Amino acid sequence: MTFLEFVQNLLVNVGQWLQGLLANTNLSPDWVRGITLGVGALALGFVPLISLFFLIWYERKIVARIGDRLGPNNTTPGAYGGPFGLLQVFGDAIKMFVKEDIVPTMADRWIFNIAPSLTMAIAVLAWAVIPLGKGIIGSDLSIGVFYILSVGSGGIISILMAGWGSNNKYALLAAVRGVATLIGYEIPQVLAVMVVVMVAGSFSLQDIIVAQEQVYFLFAMPLTALLFLAASLAELGRRPFDLVEADSEIVAGFFIEYSGIKFGMFYLGEFINQLMISTLFSILFLGGWQGWWVEQAPVLGSLWLVGKIFFVMLVIQFFQYSLPRLRIDQILAVNWKFLMPLALVNVCVIALLGKALPPNIGEWQRAGAFLLANVVMGLVMWGILALANWQARQSEQAEIAANLELEQEATPV
Repeated sequence: MTFLEFVQNLLVNVGQWLQGLLANTNLSPDWVRGITLGVGALALGFVPLISLFFLIWYERKIVARIGDRLGPNNTTPGAYGGPFGLLQVFGDAIKMFVKEDIVPTMADRWIFNIAPSLTMAIAVLAWAVIPLGKGIIGSDLSIGVFYILSVGSGGIISILMAGWGSNNKYALLAAVRGVATLIGYEIPQVLAVMVVVMVAGSFSLQDIIVAQEQVYFLFAMPLTALLFLAASLAELGRRPFDLVEADSEIVAGFFIEYSGIKFGMFYLGEFINQLMISTLFSILFLGGWQGWWVEQAPVLGSLWLVGKIFFVMLVIQFFQYSLPRLRIDQILAVNWKFLMPLALVNVCVIALLGKALPPNIGEWQRAGAFLLANVVMGLVMWGILALANWQARQSEQAEIAANLELEQEATPV
């Protein structure tokens, strides 16, 4: 094998090289397979953890650009954060590790201590089925999407454990509001994923990527992509749905009593979840590792996926740092009165349309039919919202007129 051939499919060839190296040590095949799988699982688990340092720096740069703020690389020499501020993240990590770990006297210590570890474990476990490139995946489960959604639901338990175990009314209030939001917004998120699964004909993430070889689902089903993104913003606790950690209202959310490394676990868990949602959106709607020249050099698939992930993260950060926060009643109203009915209608329309289309129709023709259906649903949705807004204005004007009449009647001549 030439060096170019080795580089073209780098990660797969490294795994094969390690397996061959272990086989030459006269170990049994079971031991060779076990060690290879263990090293692969360890490497896969470190992917989101190592990526965090760059992702935190990336978000800070974006936030600084949006807010026109100075960063660590623009301050005085005594506070210099390295070239482009890259060393600032490592400084923050050291600060987090050396901070005192405080546990409230009246807290439930077991639940209080387990909650942050559970958050990190759930955030990392979901990466077991993520295709990082062509042929690069921890475990290509036939129910990959179902596995991710099931594992991700465990975050609700960790939030409730943190709020209850802290024995703090603000933490418990934030946990209850967070659970109400997460449970509600999981339903339109699952319904949006269901549409992708129906169109691709598989729960496997690799099959979903292959199904977008000609047309990305974002262009065929933009309304479905927007539904998934809106529900995911609520799952992440990003604006306008960031009441889980509404610092101006409930201090610091459900982890108000946490400090040191435990607080860092919640903080890093949020970033890993944001990375996971960005990756999942890239796979479901942007073709994952699909891109130019991937067939010639499979290692380019990982680069294409990374580029798409950073694009989705950029969109999420623009929402986070440019939109106002909604109240809890508004958040729940948006879900149950708007996103939920729209998601149900979307599932029914795409299912009926997919069944009505002939089996031998081309990919571009099918994508065009789905796009037309999405445009029609979008226009109908806009019309309904415009009508509801007009009716609300009419009711408000009628109420104002009635109040004026009462005031005139009560005024003595």
